[in-house]
Amino acid sequence: MQLLKSIVFVGVVLGLFAGAAAARVPTGWPFLEYNEAVRVAKQKNKPLFVYYGFETCQYCVYLNNNTLSYTALRTRYTEHYVLAYFDIRGKPGDIMTLPNGEKLPRGQAIRKLKGSPVPAWAFVSPDGREILMRRGSNTSIDSFMQYDQYVSSGSWPQTTFEEFLLQNGMRETKAE
Repeated sequence: MQLLKSIVFVGVVLGLFAGAAAARVPTGWPFLEYNEAVRVAKQKNKPLFVYYGFETCQYCVYLNNNTLSYTALRTRYTEHYVLAYFDIRGKPGDIMTLPNGEKLPRGQAIRKLKGSPVPAWAFVSPDGREILMRRGSNTSIDSFMQYDQYVSSGSWPQTTFEEFLLQNGMRETKAE
């Protein structure tokens, strides 16, 4: 009986820690709910930075704490993009409005936007064209800076990310 009580206690404690480390949006980032961000991006004619995640995603927690915690990155992205958070575990039937105006239930939108597995993120033009998409919890701040250089330079309609890096004497920073 004592062993059972100990196991239950450990389970409760671990559950509390898991809840405390919930991955919503990175601390200090002014992310908007996805539908609102799409509306604002069109209004401001600014590209979207869409972060796909869900509350209990431990890989998202890792990314938030180890890469998206840098103030310089947050400042740069806040200046250059409308920040959108897409909760892939939200209600599947919620209607999501894509940047091109198409309305889909959340489950279909996730598939169409390739938002899973998480963490994932995409840069999207205000009219709905995907500029660049990547995913991974071990992505470095250098990688996020390279993504920003590519998108904010305006090179993306004419060249791929890989071509942009080559033209600028860079290589994509890979996760360790």
